[in-house]
Order: sequence, then C-alpha cells, then structure tokens
Amino acid sequence: MIVPQGFPSVPAEFDYETEVHESLDGEHAIFFNIFRKKEGTPKRALMIIHGQGEHGGRYQHFPHYLFDEYDLIVAPDLRGHGRSEGIRGHVDRFDEYVDDALLGWNWLQKNVPVSCKMDWFGHSMGGLISLRAFLYRQDLNADHLIVSSPLIGLKVAVPAVKVLAAKVLSKVWGSLQMDTGLDSSKVCRDPAVVEAYDRDRLNHSKATPNFFFSLKEAMANLITSDLRINDKTRVLFQLAGEDEIVDTEASKLYFEGLKHADKKLIVYPGLYHEIYNELVKENVFDDLKNWLHQK
Repeated sequence: MIVPQGFPSVPAEFDYETEVHESLDGEHAIFFNIFRKKEGTPKRALMIIHGQGEHGGRYQHFPHYLFDEYDLIVAPDLRGHGRSEGIRGHVDRFDEYVDDALLGWNWLQKNVPVSCKMDWFGHSMGGLISLRAFLYRQDLNADHLIVSSPLIGLKVAVPAVKVLAAKVLSKVWGSLQMDTGLDSSKVCRDPAVVEAYDRDRLNHSKATPNFFFSLKEAMANLITSDLRINDKTRVLFQLAGEDEIVDTEASKLYFEGLKHADKKLIVYPGLYHEIYNELVKENVFDDLKNWLHQK
C-alpha cells in the first residue's frame, strides 16, 4: 500500500491482515483490509466504506489517529475497486455496493463480542452507500454513523452531450468504461497525498453508463426518501467547505431535513474533498474523537 510522505504508519500494536470473502450475490470476491490490535478483546470496532475510484487501503492512517478509540478496523474494497473483483467503476445496480458494505458489517458483527461497540464510517460515495444502507436496514445497530463529504450531489454537472452518449450506450454497452476526468489536485491540498493518489495503481478513474445512471437514481432516491435512522445511532456529518468534487450545499440541505434527534454537522472552511487526508487532518480526527466522547 502506498503511504503519502509524512503520513504515519500502522502502529506497532496493530496487525494488518487481509481476507477475501464471497459477495452476497456470489458474483465477486471482496477484499478486506483489517487492522487489529494484537492484544485484548475488541471493545470498540469501526468499519470504513471508501469512495468511488479508491480503496480501503488508503485508510491505513486511521489506526494511528484513532488508536485510543478502536481496537479493530475493517475497510473492504468495494466490487470493482482496489483488490476486489469486478469491472472498474461498474455496477448494474448501485445497491450492489450497499450489499458489499453489509458484507463487511456482517463480518464485523461475527468477529467481535456482543459487548463491543460498533461504528460505521463512509466517505464520499461511501457516505451515500452508508446512508442508503441505513435507509433500507432499519435494524442496523451501529452506535455511531460518520459520513465524510458524502456524495449526495455532484459539484460539477456532467455535460449534456456526455449524458446523452451514456444513455445511448447504457442500452447496448452498459459496462463500457469511460474516464471520469477527475482532477486529482482537487482531492486534497496536501501535495504528498495527491502524488500518492496518482501513483497508486489500485485507484482508478473509470465509470460506466450503468454505474452513472444508477448513481443518479440513488442520489435522487436518497434526497426524496424519508430516511429514519435507528434512534440508538448517533450521526455525524463532516463536510469540506471547498469541495470541488461533491456538492457540499446538497449535503447541508439533506442534513437539515434528516429526521434524527442526535445528529451533528461540522463544515471545514477551506478544506478540499478528502478532509481526513488534509494538511490539518489532525483537527478533523480530533473533532471525531471529541464527538465520540460526548454524551
């Protein structure tokens, strides 16, 4: 795994493990990145759902910054991402990603004692996946749901000619890979992160027509749905104030309409999309840790 210059390594007290599990539909092998403390029984665990085009291995600095918070962290690579099977940037149904996330959650439940606290984290497209999971699974028993720069709306509209081309292709070649045109310099203000992002062969910039239209449908469905999260689950939204990839205003509006008693919104002025990779990432992690300890 490529580590950006200046980023901490996995603490010596953690083991880094990998496992591969069959997807819920039996169509793909899903790769799991697992960070586990070498000693003791897990008292609090975290699952991380990554964004579009990246992979779970990019979150290897989380055990360092969250050392005192979590004993076990699992970060699956969604199908078509990282080291998991599947066409890069392709699904026929967006909720295939939700199934992959639920596969990770099921694994977590089986690998911790009943007394263990379990939290769920989703970044960007992983945030949208996470919110949809809680929409359709009212029985999800997460203690905390954290979403970072969720993909609830795109910052820049896709050109109409490109949408038309995708619509035509979706009828005859829905799995055709097309370049998203993502500008990696908009990911983060830390040049070391951008360099590592570009060098990382597990990242990709592909999207297919079927993925694109299923994504649009998923975003629209989330905005119009009456999402009710289990009252047990505390909810934190952390948004980038200068996000050039996802629409921060759409996330704010969604948060305001979210019917939930225990929710909090933090917006970081001047930060780009990957707030947990920014030059001031320590502040973002501190906000998370402080929130976790609030009553």
